[in-house]
Parts: sequence; C-alpha cells; structure tokens
Amino acid sequence: MASTDIRDILTAFSPSLDYFAISTGDGRVKIWDTLKGQVQTEFADMTSNDTRSIYDRSTNGHLSIDYTCMKWLSLERKKKRKHASSLLVLGTGGGDVLAFDVSAGQLNWRISNCHPGGVRAISSSANGSCIYTAGTDGMICRIDSVSGNLLEKFKASTKAVSCMTISSDGKTLATAASQLKIFNSSNHKKIQKFSGHPGYVRCLVFTEDGKYILSSAVGERYVALWRIDGARKQSVSCVLAMDHPAVFLDSRCIDSGEHDENGICVLAISEVGVCYFWFGNSIEELRNAKPTKISLSSEDIFSRKYKGALPTIYAAKLQGIQKPASGHVFLVSGLLVKPSFQKLLVHSGTDVQLNVSHDGILLPMSQSLVKSKKRSDERRVTALDRANAEDALLPIPKVFYSSEKERAFQDSSDRNATDGLFRINKADSIKKQDNKGREATSSAYSNLLFC
Repeated sequence: MASTDIRDILTAFSPSLDYFAISTGDGRVKIWDTLKGQVQTEFADMTSNDTRSIYDRSTNGHLSIDYTCMKWLSLERKKKRKHASSLLVLGTGGGDVLAFDVSAGQLNWRISNCHPGGVRAISSSANGSCIYTAGTDGMICRIDSVSGNLLEKFKASTKAVSCMTISSDGKTLATAASQLKIFNSSNHKKIQKFSGHPGYVRCLVFTEDGKYILSSAVGERYVALWRIDGARKQSVSCVLAMDHPAVFLDSRCIDSGEHDENGICVLAISEVGVCYFWFGNSIEELRNAKPTKISLSSEDIFSRKYKGALPTIYAAKLQGIQKPASGHVFLVSGLLVKPSFQKLLVHSGTDVQLNVSHDGILLPMSQSLVKSKKRSDERRVTALDRANAEDALLPIPKVFYSSEKERAFQDSSDRNATDGLFRINKADSIKKQDNKGREATSSAYSNLLFC
C-alpha cells in the first residue's frame, strides 16, 4: 500500500465544470464527464502529423509525450456560434504547445519548439482571446488561441520561469523565477517585483480583482499573499500556514460592505491531498483566520485493503461564496482510475471529513442487451470492489488446440473401448456361469434316472 503522489498530476476543469481533464505522467490525457462520472474520451500521441481524428488513432504513442502543464480555456463567443467553444491547451517537456478541441476530438494547432528546454506554464485572460506560455528559456509567448499563430515574445527572466499567470482582465502578467515579477502585458514593462520564495515556485494565481497575487513554492508549507500596487515595498502582505506544501491554489473575492476593499477566500490543496479553505472579510481577518480542512476519512481508507495508491483529493475549484463565511467547493477525490465528483458547501471553521465511496468500479459491456421490442436497450454493468479493480480481468475463454483435441478424442475413444470390452467380458462370464449351471442340473437329473 502506497500513498498517492499528486505532485506531478496535471488537472484542468472545463470552464463550465462539466468536464475534467487529468494526466498522470504516462503520456495519456483522460477527459471525464463530471455529471455522469464516466470517461468521455482518452487520447495520446497528439503530436502526430496524422490528420485523422484523435479518436480514430491508435494510442500506441502513450509514454512518448511528457506533458508538463495544461489549461482549459473558454474562447470568446462569436455571433454565428450558438455555443461558446473551448480549448484544452497543453505544454510538453520538449517545448511544444498544443491546442485540442475536445468536443470535435481533434488537434486544432501545434507550435513546435515554442520554448526550447520545456514549457512550464500556460495561462489566459477571461475571454480566452490570447494564450500566454512560459518556459525554461525565460521567455513569455503570446499566442492567438484560434489560429495558433505566435503573436509576440519577450524576455521575462535570465533564468527559467517556473510559473506564470495573467489577471482576469488580461492587463497584468506575473512570473516566478528567482523573483516574482509583475508586468504590464501590453508594453511588457515591469510594475513590481517581490523576493520571498527561495525555492521553486509551483503555484501562482491572481485574485479576481487583480489587486493581489497568491503563490506557493516547493518545500514551503505556506501560501503567500502579495499586494500589487506598484510600491517599492516588497514584503509579503499575508502568510497562510499549511501542514504540507501546496500543489494547487484558487481564490474568490468577497463583496464586503463594511470594508473599503473586498475580502478574499483562498483554496489550496496540499501534497498529501488535504484541501484548505480560508475566509476573511479583510486582509487582517484573513491573516488571523484558521483554515478549514477537507479530507477523506482515514478510518475508511485503512479499513479497506487498497492495492497500490490510496484514494485522496487531487483537484478542487471554488464555485461561489455565500454569507456568512461559507462557499461552494467542487471536489475531485477517490482513486485516479475512478474519481468521484461532488459539490460541497463548506463553512469556515468547520472541518469536513468525506467518506470513501464503496460503490466500486462499473465496467460497461461493449454491447447492449435487448430483452423485448417494447423495452429500450439496457446496458449491463459488472460491479467490482475498488480494492480489486486494478486486478480485475474479464473471463478468459479456454482455447483448445488441435493436438489437445486429438488427445481428448483419443482419451474418449480409449475410455469407450475399455467400457465396451468390460461389458463384453462381463456378459461372457455371466453366460459361462449359466452354461455351467445348466450342465450341473442336467448331470444331477441323469443320475436320478439311473438310480
């Protein structure tokens, strides 16, 4: 039994939260339907030049692509389109950037060697008109999300950029290398810089109003909150302590009529799969707030014999804030092979322990069974216990080779011949005994006559 390592897992929600993308480092990306709890599709080898649909290709390219980051963004709605489309954008360790249209099942565009040495971060503004990427070359690229054309490139750092994000209005860009730097996205002028993370920055996100930026680094058990005001002051505004380093950050602003500034709600997931929730109507209140923790019940986990990785929480999204001091959180938890999706109302100060689902894995049959003309097709499923799901196999039909058939036929023939011979011998024995009996009777009768 081993704990689930979620540090290298890549996840992304669709803008409407109807779908969830996950890659576990094997070169494959799975798309889950969060409403049905089923796999919508699975694809690999997206860098292929083959023009066929990804769904029609063989997935033998798995393990060949090293995905390093992903972002699911919504494209700006056009008048001719009834529904807004979205793109799943991925970066690779080889420096390529790819955009995948999940609904159409095809690769829209690809930029090869966009960042020599590898892509480290992908971000976009709220309307999704442009995509920003950062890499180990210290460069920032701006890409047209529809055509995939490289619009511009500028140097953000002499060192590798580990993380990058853009504000919701698209006006401000933040990067993390040896320092946190804030840029004007239009003219690339540096607005502000911060020093405070000696390690590799893993998470970087703006608040909704663009006034603060949240960050966390590898090996550091806290989330830092920095105020963006162009001042020379470079100290952190707020520090939120955790038991383990964070691998994911999200935030929402709180409309507070009692304060000049909006309050902030912060969500984080630690390396061990515990979700943290902070709530503050002001920065001062947020600084003194005790985190609310969401975790899976350890009793449920250790009471069942799991083979391999343990169930955990590995993705979450803040959906909305409610008063007093509560918010809706959309969680993804369980095993990586069968995640569970649920929406929770979390109250500040009240820890939540979730039970591990015992429903098991549902394996759909490849064909439907029609019982009668009046009834519609029914899909039959086989329920398996989660602890044995990884080792579950379909029944294997026994195959007889020609030599085995001959041996089986010969054995059957030998048995039939032996049985027949035994019956014949038994019949002869009975016949001989009858003859002897008749001869003895005849002899006795003759002796009586002579007497």
